[in-house]
Amino acid sequence: MYRIRRIEQSHRFFFITTNLASAPLLPHERTLILQDLAATRRSHDFLLFSFVIMPDHLHLLCYPREATLTDVLRDFKSASALNLRKSRHACGSIWQPRFFDAICRKVHDFWEKMDYIHQNPVRSGLVDHPHDWPWSSAANTFSSILTPDPIDLPAVGETPLWPAPWKRL
Repeated sequence: MYRIRRIEQSHRFFFITTNLASAPLLPHERTLILQDLAATRRSHDFLLFSFVIMPDHLHLLCYPREATLTDVLRDFKSASALNLRKSRHACGSIWQPRFFDAICRKVHDFWEKMDYIHQNPVRSGLVDHPHDWPWSSAANTFSSILTPDPIDLPAVGETPLWPAPWKRL
């Protein structure tokens, strides 16, 4: 299996998907994942705008600044895997190797990805409304653990997200 080369690693808006290689996450394990994501955010320089922790995968909409995307995901997946193995009293892989990322190039890409993230539990039949899924930035249930960063994007959907002439995040 070959790896796709990552052209950019920071200073871009990234939509991330990473999948589990193990049994689906239980509710308390999803909360552990949120805690690990919050800890990774404190130790790395990245903004987090949207997230959802599903039973078998997660999605993020983030903006790594000085930390690289690979460093952020590697450290998050490593820490969360260690904590999940402890919680499960198990060994072995928790996450599938690697992750999928897509760069949001225009403002409308950003808002489409955010909507996709929030609608994921609805499309999966887990809840009727995005705010009903507690492990999502749409619900804001765990705001004491992980609160999304605010963003002020231009109103025009075709506006490029980089280079960002209006400000440097």
